[in-house]
Amino acid sequence: MNGKTIASVLETVRRQALPADDREYCVALHDYVRDQVRFGFTTGFESVTPEQTLILGRGHCNAQADLLCALLRGAGFEASLRFVALDKRILRHAVPAPVLFCLPPKLFHAVTQVGLGGQRLNIDSYIFDRSGFRQQRARLRAAGLERGFGLGQGAVCDWNGRGDAFSQAEPGNLASDNPRFSTLAEAVASRAGNNTLLGVHFNQWLACVPTPLRRVSERYLNSRLGPAMT
Repeated sequence: MNGKTIASVLETVRRQALPADDREYCVALHDYVRDQVRFGFTTGFESVTPEQTLILGRGHCNAQADLLCALLRGAGFEASLRFVALDKRILRHAVPAPVLFCLPPKLFHAVTQVGLGGQRLNIDSYIFDRSGFRQQRARLRAAGLERGFGLGQGAVCDWNGRGDAFSQAEPGNLASDNPRFSTLAEAVASRAGNNTLLGVHFNQWLACVPTPLRRVSERYLNSRLGPAMT
């Protein structure tokens, strides 16, 4: 274990980034999640806590969002998870075709919403680090697709703290009735989501799979994301 905690990461970011104001601090926390937590799948999937995601150094989109929310709240900012319906085609060539086929058409995807400068800003631009983002964007363009390889239309991996920024979600996904939760655990407990395979939530599938097989499946799924993410 790497011993990282929410408090220790906040102290590290303050010491290294030396933010001059709230905006710079929020951007620095965004960049920490982007650069230090690789996008990928873990055996805990949506049962992981922010601290566990820190220790693992890897997480899928909702785990990454949960971690950034915890960091922002720990730093004194108002933050929550806003869940949007994400077109599953964003995972084309990022997960095996049989898995993609069995997923529901819309995925329960968290973006981080933070109150900053009198605005509520929505972001998921922390999904891939810069190297991984460039790799996936190049693969997407070479394939001639609008969505895929884990990226949406108009994807970016940088955020300036002044507006929305997305790598997977798209502005059109935002709606007034998007459900909001303080944590991923609350969202899962509410049964509001539909992240299922053949109608069964991923967490239930994982609970039935022996640990060695879960680890093999994790390595296989992550291998589909390309060398920058494995």
